[in-house]
Amino acid sequence: MAYSPSVRTVQEVLQSVTRQFGDESGVQLETADIIRWINDAADEINRRNKVLKATSTTVSVAGQQDYTFPSDRILQIESLHYAGSRLPNMPFAQAEEEIINTASQINDQGVPYLWYEWGGKFSFWPKPATVENITLYFTQRPVPVVATTDVIPLPDKYFQAIVQYVLQQAYEMDEDWNASQAKAQQLDANIGEMAEEERTAQNMTYSTITVYDF
Repeated sequence: MAYSPSVRTVQEVLQSVTRQFGDESGVQLETADIIRWINDAADEINRRNKVLKATSTTVSVAGQQDYTFPSDRILQIESLHYAGSRLPNMPFAQAEEEIINTASQINDQGVPYLWYEWGGKFSFWPKPATVENITLYFTQRPVPVVATTDVIPLPDKYFQAIVQYVLQQAYEMDEDWNASQAKAQQLDANIGEMAEEERTAQNMTYSTITVYDF
């Protein structure tokens, strides 16, 4: 499924929400609250459906074990490729044990066969002995919106899901529990349907990803 740039704005969400809520004059719902809920909605949808895919490429340095992640907006690393091949990831404690067990058996430089992360950095074992391409594939966090003219940070197909999330929060604030629960159910169904669409599309096509340099 090809990625379509977003064109829907915060103002459009605001208009849709206030109209459905019955508060087009803005007496009950403040713009600041709606903007905050839009950001919460984008974070939640992206966390569940891994919508915003990105990639970054750098090169290894001979003898250097630790590298800094390219972005502070990384939600989750999906894959790391070293010299064109996918490298397995290990939890930090397991990687420590592996290093302790093998440090006396192999040179500490060579072709890495694992990577691990800690404190905003990722590390290889053994340390790279040569200069090779390192490519990170990751889900990135949405950039928060701050004004009514800002474009929604998710593809437009998620517009209704964002509206549903904001309405759920508005009804909850208004203590209309039935309406809030109904919107929560609609939202879950909507996100689930689009997640299934994404899975189907990924089996048929290659999605477009955002490319960053370290």
